[in-house]
Amino acid sequence: MKILNLSSKLFASAFALLVITNAVMLLGVYLNQSSETTSETTLTQRELQLSSSMQKENNNVSLRLIYRTTNSLNRSYQNIFLNIDKLKELGFDTDKYLYSQDGKITPTKEVFIVLENSGESYEKSLKLAEEAFIEKEALYNANQDDKNRQKDYENAKNTLVREQTSLSRLFAIDAGLDYEELRKKYTNKANYLIVKGVVGLAKEYKQQKLYGYIKQLNVQNIHVPYNLKHLFKDVKPIYNYKDAQDTSVKYNVEVKYGSKYEPFITSVKIIN
Repeated sequence: MKILNLSSKLFASAFALLVITNAVMLLGVYLNQSSETTSETTLTQRELQLSSSMQKENNNVSLRLIYRTTNSLNRSYQNIFLNIDKLKELGFDTDKYLYSQDGKITPTKEVFIVLENSGESYEKSLKLAEEAFIEKEALYNANQDDKNRQKDYENAKNTLVREQTSLSRLFAIDAGLDYEELRKKYTNKANYLIVKGVVGLAKEYKQQKLYGYIKQLNVQNIHVPYNLKHLFKDVKPIYNYKDAQDTSVKYNVEVKYGSKYEPFITSVKIIN
């Protein structure tokens, strides 16, 4: 009898904890969506891809936010905006880590990250791809028997096509500790999303140089509301590189970030 009573108490406690947890979560969602909108924009299948892991669950569909960093423009490990001055501004003790001999130390910090939507960074990336294609095409046309030149030409062509049709146009361009200060600098809420994420500091030992990198965004998978998930029935999840090139189904998604800087979807439009 005592065992049954103990089991009943444990079950009641577990159930109460579940109810409280769900209530707190729902309250957080309500507060985030009912207060001031901190960012709002329209993204496409290039920036929001159907998450392969979530597709397996019938009642839960989410879209993964795909962004690029400015290091992809100069093919280096360092993000251009996460230089030594920016790392100091974000509160990293750069002198300490520059001269530290402990290679395992990789400090991180939660900050606000600015994501530019289809702006100067994307235009620069597209221009670089176009210039590279023109260069490789000219070299290949000068000697079409050269297999290496042919390969370089085909790679440049594929890169340009991807830039034009499938790669994300969302770029991380800045970071800071204060939302209001960043919003004064990037006033357009549609062109510049200000989101929370984690930035890390790393060290290049050969050059004795520090560089910053984005470890993660706090929220990268955005839940699709139940009344909208049917719109993605013909959208294929992204499992690999080839899947990302499939642009057969196009869509626009209106995304807003609430007062807690967490995203939510307000509408979806499938484009035929």
